Amino acid sequence: MIFDEIAVLLNDFSVKEIERKTGLKRGRIYNLKNGCTFYLDYNLYFALKKLGYEIKIEKVKKK
Repeated sequence: MIFDEIAVLLNDFSVKEIERKTGLKRGRIYNLKNGCTFYLDYNLYFALKKLGYEIKIEKVKKK
């Protein structure tokens, strides 16, 4: 998942629904929905997992 996609997918859910399902605070949800101050931490990782998404980190092969 590309970080820009997170803002797009969060717009499919209401703020109250995200808050209820994930436990994230309202201010953080609004920031994420607007693409502001993105930082990946355990709270966001598990919040996305609860919404049915997973972030995967893969090593890029050098050519």
